[in-house]
Amino acid sequence: MATQPTYRFDDKALTPFLTIIGSYHQDMILQPSRGTLDLFHYTDLAGLQGILLYQDLWLTNSRYSNDSEEMVHGINAANKVLNANPASPYLDIVKQLLAQPEGGVYVCCFCEKNNLLSQWRSYGANGTGVSLQFDPNGFSSIAGPDCPSGLLRLWKVFYEATRQEDIVQKAIDFFAPASPYQQPGCPVDLCARQAADAIRFFIPTFKNPDFSEEKEWRLIFTPSLSAIVPLRFRVSRNILVPYYSMKELCTNSPAPASLPIKGLCIGPSSNKQLNVESARLLLLQNGFGAVPVTASDTPYRG
Repeated sequence: MATQPTYRFDDKALTPFLTIIGSYHQDMILQPSRGTLDLFHYTDLAGLQGILLYQDLWLTNSRYSNDSEEMVHGINAANKVLNANPASPYLDIVKQLLAQPEGGVYVCCFCEKNNLLSQWRSYGANGTGVSLQFDPNGFSSIAGPDCPSGLLRLWKVFYEATRQEDIVQKAIDFFAPASPYQQPGCPVDLCARQAADAIRFFIPTFKNPDFSEEKEWRLIFTPSLSAIVPLRFRVSRNILVPYYSMKELCTNSPAPASLPIKGLCIGPSSNKQLNVESARLLLLQNGFGAVPVTASDTPYRG
């Protein structure tokens, strides 16, 4: 039986808000111009094996990421803006809603840079792992509000504090009871729920500016109350980690025939040449024989 989350977004209320703040949101997926940008996912060798064998990516609960401070940063950025506004019953409810535990969001992380030393250290098993190159346009058929189990989108991370605070303030203003964009007579508690929805939508895209060199993107999934896909668990760093399978999320969607993998870079370990050879065989065995394999030339040994 699927685990029932306690929270979901109001997609219909969110869409006009995204238009007002100027976000490109066709099907709630933020994409680069076709053919102009690739994204890179760093993982260890076991992760590579699973991705290729099952043609799947895992979206991990953001609270269980390698850097749990990430979500704390987003909440703190929102609270800073909320506390700077004059007190009101509307904002009091928004604060209460954001303080409540909820079902969480699930993320799979990418960055715009390949062969990045900080990523080898943090996610590429200290250089013994790999970097997978993806065409982000290949996710367009599975991301968006039509995902049957919730809301799945590809979104760029915002590092600038002023940008983060501006988005939160716009959400507060847009959904306020007296806003020209709000329905006349909308109850205060519903207005607050919509504002909290919008702020929660963006919190996974807020990150500390110290990490700006990563130029990160994220596949972000928010489960719906009626989600029928099972929440799964794995053990990592002596923690039981909840996650969703992207392949399972898209069971009833027009998913691509295979993952949009364009290249594979082997990390700068002492065994990188052996790993290049075996990775080519692994790719060929799983239908990715045309994917080129390279080895990092970074002088790093962990």
